[in-house]
Amino acid sequence: MVRKKNFKDTEHALKEFMQDMRNKNVSYDEFITLLDSVYMPEIVRKLEKITIPVSVFDNDYLSALESIVKYLHENKNLRLVEIARFINRDSRAIGVTYRHAGVKMRIKLKIRVAKFHVPLSIIASKKMSVLESVVYHLKKTYSLSYHEIAVLLRRDDRTVWTVYQRALKKL
Repeated sequence: MVRKKNFKDTEHALKEFMQDMRNKNVSYDEFITLLDSVYMPEIVRKLEKITIPVSVFDNDYLSALESIVKYLHENKNLRLVEIARFINRDSRAIGVTYRHAGVKMRIKLKIRVAKFHVPLSIIASKKMSVLESVVYHLKKTYSLSYHEIAVLLRRDDRTVWTVYQRALKKL
């Protein structure tokens, strides 16, 4: 009941705001620009604050994306829709990814204090896969060797080398 009332109040306020904009002869493009200037900085600020500790990948069960989604949802208490928005993916795909991660690993991820972190904004780029983004970031930012990255991510050295080479080709 409370949720419906909040939604109705928000909907009513938005309709009043849109009517006010029409009365002031604000164009659609100006309206969208205004909304972006109000709404987008909040998303960007929140996105810049969130970093993924490398210890998230310290498991033998989950893929890189599954580890990130599980960490953000269970440890950072973000909704799946927010996660999808932050990492620039479809919300349905993120929901499926989270369910698969839950089947593979039922317990909550145990996060250790990590020396290395990956900003969420790096993962949001669709130019590279999630693993390619993580490997590329660790290699470029921290100048880690392939072996050190492989140990941190629990992958084979050759896999890390291959993923890094693919990332270089994409850039």
